[in-house]
Amino acid sequence: MGGVLGNPRWLAATAGGLVAAVLSLWAMRGLPLGFAAFWLTPLPLFATGLGFGPGAMAGAAGLAAVLHVALAGMLPMAVFLVAFAIPAVLIVATGFRQGRIDPGLPLAILGLWPAVVILGCAIGFSGLPGGLEGAMRGAVEQGLRRMGSSAAQMPVDQLVQVMAAALGFWAAVSLSVNGAAAQSALARSGWALAPTPRWSEVRLPGWYPPLTGAGAAGWLVFGGDGDVVALSVLLVLLLPVFLQGIAAVHRRSAGRPGRNFMLGVFYTGLVILSVPAAIAVTAFGFYEQWGRRSSPPGGTT
Repeated sequence: MGGVLGNPRWLAATAGGLVAAVLSLWAMRGLPLGFAAFWLTPLPLFATGLGFGPGAMAGAAGLAAVLHVALAGMLPMAVFLVAFAIPAVLIVATGFRQGRIDPGLPLAILGLWPAVVILGCAIGFSGLPGGLEGAMRGAVEQGLRRMGSSAAQMPVDQLVQVMAAALGFWAAVSLSVNGAAAQSALARSGWALAPTPRWSEVRLPGWYPPLTGAGAAGWLVFGGDGDVVALSVLLVLLLPVFLQGIAAVHRRSAGRPGRNFMLGVFYTGLVILSVPAAIAVTAFGFYEQWGRRSSPPGGTT
């Protein structure tokens, strides 16, 4: 059989692109369970890429983008590409190394991509009153009006300060969780192109931690209190180090008695003591990057 149906990669790309488009457009249309559908959008893309290669994944992303334009317009397509499709393709394309998955550079992309997007949005909105901060303030106030609230009833200033970084955080969580879930399902079914790496052994590229220092210096020199762009860039650059700290907690707790209870206490503390706990976990991530030797690559969970 010729054509798309006769080529497994093209078939996977078609199926992955259709499912991703349905999930994304379902959410953008405001249909029931749209919030969950939106954050699950990268799952079929990752399943295509990790099972059939980056080329098939790029085809799926391209098909989904065309469907967004045809059914919803340019803006929904841009949201889909920026939030999920482009970073997902980059993560898979940079992760494959000689028959194995090296998660170091993909982990760095979880911080680099949102930083690039924030800087790009800052340039794009620079001609508007208030720049990116003004645009986000308008979006928050409009959302509050739709919910029947007023700006006086909510801490709008605080929301605007962290909004860009929060969006970057949730997009990175969605990408990492969906990518891990897709790889796990493919490995169990025998469709994965490469063995599953030990996620708890991930190490960032050596150049990445100094990059966070450059982000901090940029915030101190050019930003400071009240600067949304510089603060958001710094926070999203720290996100991969934070995730590395969480991975290190899992690695160090492996094989210990009561591990599940310990992890439960850890995540509970992370939620309750959000800011100080996040700072501590990020500091632990820096220690893991510089304070321990890397393990030989190629292990599996």
